[in-house]
Amino acid sequence: MVKWFGNAKTKEARREMKTHKIGFGPNRVVFEIRRAKRDKFGEVLRDAEGNILYKSKVERHENHNLTNTTCLTYAKDRLFNSATTETIADYIALSCSTTAPSAAHTVLPAEITTGGLARALATYSVSGCATGECILSNEFTATATHTDVQLMGLLDAASAGSLCFEATITPCTLISGDKVTAKWDKITLS
Repeated sequence: MVKWFGNAKTKEARREMKTHKIGFGPNRVVFEIRRAKRDKFGEVLRDAEGNILYKSKVERHENHNLTNTTCLTYAKDRLFNSATTETIADYIALSCSTTAPSAAHTVLPAEITTGGLARALATYSVSGCATGECILSNEFTATATHTDVQLMGLLDAASAGSLCFEATITPCTLISGDKVTAKWDKITLS
């Protein structure tokens, strides 16, 4: 908790000041899948220029994330510790693990590292956001089959690093050519 005393000069005035909490969330995570069109033999269909053709329907899965203990320390240091060397949490990772999110996790369990779904740098945006909100997202293209992708993580490094946010999504299977957008939609500092 951060106590704000402002210009309160007396003990009585300081006692009247409220104690404020600074925290995250609840943050919404969104997982959108665009399935590649396939022929009756399962081959990906392409246009004359060789671009993959996609079905018009987008599958959308939403949930809320868990803020990990590491992230709370990280945020405190970034906001209040001038000596900090903390990096920015802007890498999105995916997993097929059935492990439930935990505030104690420091890494994403069984993180996917191949087949087009390896950890990637997220795009930062504030478009359509209120003060104190932002969006982090990345579009992945599967180059292999991944069965039951169901866990997302937001980390602070391209490899290793610390897990800041973690969320489950509805399990889905992605096959080569499918595109998926993983997004932390309107991360809120409140």
